[in-house]
Amino acid sequence: MKLEISAKRSQESIRAYALRIIHKNLLKMNLVPGMALSEQEIANELHISRTPVREAFIRLAHENILVILPQRGTYVEKIALEQVAESMFLRTTMESEVMKLACCSFPTRNIDQLEACLELQRISLKQKDYPRFFEQDGIFHGSIFAACGKHRIWQMIEQASLNYNRLRMMNLANDGENEMPMLFKHHQNILTAIKQADIEAGRSLINEHVGRVFSNLDDLKLQYPSYFKGGTEDTLI
Repeated sequence: MKLEISAKRSQESIRAYALRIIHKNLLKMNLVPGMALSEQEIANELHISRTPVREAFIRLAHENILVILPQRGTYVEKIALEQVAESMFLRTTMESEVMKLACCSFPTRNIDQLEACLELQRISLKQKDYPRFFEQDGIFHGSIFAACGKHRIWQMIEQASLNYNRLRMMNLANDGENEMPMLFKHHQNILTAIKQADIEAGRSLINEHVGRVFSNLDDLKLQYPSYFKGGTEDTLI
C-alpha cells in the first residue's frame, strides 16, 4: 500500500490530518474498493500513532466509506451505484439552483477566478494529467458556489459524494482522452452561460455535465467488476 501524502496543515489536528489523507487516497483510488486496510501501516506511513487512524476509520465507517468487520479487519467499501445516483440527484438539484443565482448576478472578480481555473484545466488536458484535472474540476464548481454565497453547501455536497467522485475518477483514468476534452468544453460553456446570464443554457449544461458519471459504466463494470457492490467476488462487503 502506497499512500499519496501531503504535509499536515497549520492548525490541523492529527485526527483531521489522518482523515484528510485517507479520504484523499480513497478518492484517488490509491485505496481501491474491497481493499483491506491496516491501522498500523497507515500510521507508519503518516508517522503518527494508531489512535487517530483508528478514529478516522470509525468516522469513515459511519459514512459508509469503510467497512469494519469484527475479528476480520477493515475494508474499503465497494461502490454502491444507488449512492452514486443519489449524489448525482443532489448535485443536479443544487447546482441547477446555484446556476440560476450565478446567471442572475456574478461578481467580475469571480469570473476572472473561473477563467484562471479553466487555464489550469487546459494545461492538465494538454499534459493528460487527469488527477490534476479532476482537482481543478472541483475547484471550478466550488468557486461558483462560493461566489453565490453557498460555499458550505458545496462542502456538504463533496462530503456526501465519495462514491460519485470515485466513479468519476475511474472514468477519467479509463477514458481520459475522451472525457477530459468533453468536460473541459462543458466548463467553458458553463462560464459562457454565466457571462451571458443564460439560465436555461446553464441549467441544461449542468444536467449534462453531472450526468456524465454514468457514461462509461458498462465498460468499467466489465473491467473492474470487484469494485462494485453486487459484482463478482463480492464476498466481504
